[in-house]
Amino acid sequence: MGINDLAKKLDLFYQIGKERKECNALIQCFGIKYADIIMSAGIKPEEIVEKSSLKGTTYATELRKGMKLSKYVYLKEEFKL
Repeated sequence: MGINDLAKKLDLFYQIGKERKECNALIQCFGIKYADIIMSAGIKPEEIVEKSSLKGTTYATELRKGMKLSKYVYLKEEFKL
């Protein structure tokens, strides 16, 4: 999965978060789910955010938080998008 695919998935998670009024939490969920792919590809969270529709935002911080949490938590089945 490349950076453009990750950016599209980030947009999807953001839209779900926007509908639920939980954008930060859903960005963290994205980080949890895709942490291994992001780290193994050597992609920086800022790069994914810039390629997404969230350009210029501080969501890279939330993405990084989710990546750190990925060692300790699993997502519920409903977020296996």
